[in-house]
Amino acid sequence: MRILSLLAGAALLAGCTTEVGLHENAAATFGGAYQRNELIQSAAWRRGRFLEAERARFAAETPATVTFAFDSAALDAEARAALDAQARWLAANPDIRVRVAGHTDLVGGEDYNDRLGLRRARAAARHLALRGVERSRIDAVESRGEREPVVATEERERRNRRAETAVAGFVHGFVGDGMDGRRAALMYTRYRTDNVEPPASANTTTVSTGDGG
Repeated sequence: MRILSLLAGAALLAGCTTEVGLHENAAATFGGAYQRNELIQSAAWRRGRFLEAERARFAAETPATVTFAFDSAALDAEARAALDAQARWLAANPDIRVRVAGHTDLVGGEDYNDRLGLRRARAAARHLALRGVERSRIDAVESRGEREPVVATEERERRNRRAETAVAGFVHGFVGDGMDGRRAALMYTRYRTDNVEPPASANTTTVSTGDGG
């Protein structure tokens, strides 16, 4: 009987050990998944923060907006100089992608102004391409027509007749193909030193079909 009791106790102990082991493995699996998810979320957060910092840096270090004469998509000397400065910035930051949005003032019909805004955005994007910015780095060329005026007036207003270039994202992602040590160090330094509030989101306007602003 004593031997049977000892064997039963050993079996019970072995069962407990096995069960504890299973619980430990499950905990380890859960912990690993949680840790991986936390790392992914943290990386996404860092990427978002860095993207906002790059948007603010581009806006601060370049004339990000060019303006146009009334009912025109022609680039004057001042606009070309501003776009040249944008192109130089983009040449120095080869991992950045941009988008270009065209705007008009409130003079003229909405459909016409949508088309005019697109012509202005295309003119700006073409000039960037001529200055060496790869077309693959220009994510979108879009029109927002008369719907986002800088100055709330229905009169002619040059500040509303504009094309705006903004950082859209990264060519290779936050850490991806083509990332060398110099770029990684630069990204880390900017991430540590920049503190930028996210800008208000802007919706892309679908271009539709008199004189406009």
